[in-house]
Amino acid sequence: MPSPEVRRNVIVLSLCVALSASAMSLLFTVAAVIGYSLAPDKSLSTLPVSATMIAMLVTTAPAAFMMKRYGRRIGFAVGCFIGMCGAISGMGAVYWGNFWLMCAAGAFIGSANAIAMQYRFAAAEAAPAEFRSRAISFTMLGGVLAAFIGPNLASFARNWFDTVPFLGTFCALFGLQLLLLLAISQLRLPETHKKVHDEPARPLGEIFRVPGVLVAIVGAALGYAVMSFVMTATPLAILDCNYAFGDAAFIIQWHVVGMYAPGFFTGSLIRRFGSLAIIQIGAVITLGCLLFGLAGVDLLANFWPALVLLGIGWNFMFVGATTLLTENYRPAEQARIQAINEFAVFGTVAVASLSAGSIYAGAGWSVLLMSAGLPVGLVMLIVAIYAVYKRNLARKTI
Repeated sequence: MPSPEVRRNVIVLSLCVALSASAMSLLFTVAAVIGYSLAPDKSLSTLPVSATMIAMLVTTAPAAFMMKRYGRRIGFAVGCFIGMCGAISGMGAVYWGNFWLMCAAGAFIGSANAIAMQYRFAAAEAAPAEFRSRAISFTMLGGVLAAFIGPNLASFARNWFDTVPFLGTFCALFGLQLLLLLAISQLRLPETHKKVHDEPARPLGEIFRVPGVLVAIVGAALGYAVMSFVMTATPLAILDCNYAFGDAAFIIQWHVVGMYAPGFFTGSLIRRFGSLAIIQIGAVITLGCLLFGLAGVDLLANFWPALVLLGIGWNFMFVGATTLLTENYRPAEQARIQAINEFAVFGTVAVASLSAGSIYAGAGWSVLLMSAGLPVGLVMLIVAIYAVYKRNLARKTI
């Protein structure tokens, strides 16, 4: 059993995930809709979401090295202040009807989320090796609250100010950042940035000759990219079918439930079956999402199972890949490898989210879903090849 201090940190980190993910789910619920109403060219409607992902990409390396130098708590607090800047920019965007200011709001929130994505690594560092996969999984579990807080808050606060739709939404986003700052102040994490490690860091060339590192990065990057690709276009598809904004918020809400609810058991499944099997299962579940989506848009009910499965598939692939990554680098290498991993993940996600708007506007929902099948199949192939490699290597060492 983990110590009381470890359990306390995991609970607080889970709350931090809940608040930061609420901010992201709130933004994703409204960003494409606001972008569509403000964009000078409708094919740019998902650019605020893309700006979020690009900012995450740019921030990942500085965030990792900032925490290596100053520690996790200071780094997480900096992320909160950046998130507040995003909320203020969003207020200005909807008040003045400025599309580019909305893109700036997305960028600030993306930078804040890049820092927040380090919560799972903080949980892994604070836990003993035998509890690591469950610490990551339980930390991610906080996102279940985000499923109900973010989209509902987006819808509830949308008309707080009658003359300026969505202004209240960004006021609520500012409040989430304040609560997150309070939660961060309660963390009692080990000061790993001051620790002298027994094993020295290897050169990057040597690290990237470790197959597990490459498989983990590819699995996390493509799994996250497919999730973002489909999720970004979903509110547009729902509204284009003449369903209500509340319907889009409801679907995104249950998508976020699918993303984080498996945290109750993903860690235990990884411990029993291994991270590779869980990544593969996640890819299969994601294919199921695409099939449900292709069943047609004439029924709103088709969107619900598709987006729930998309979330579950993401959880299995992302938590599995994160666990696999932590098993394949040394403690002295964590800042560099985590930075490279996050850069690869959010670089891929940025391309996916930007292309989602163009593909949806030009080719439609069905083509968008079919194009998502290729990266999912690639993950399944790479993981299968690595699993065979590991089995063969194990036989040789017997």
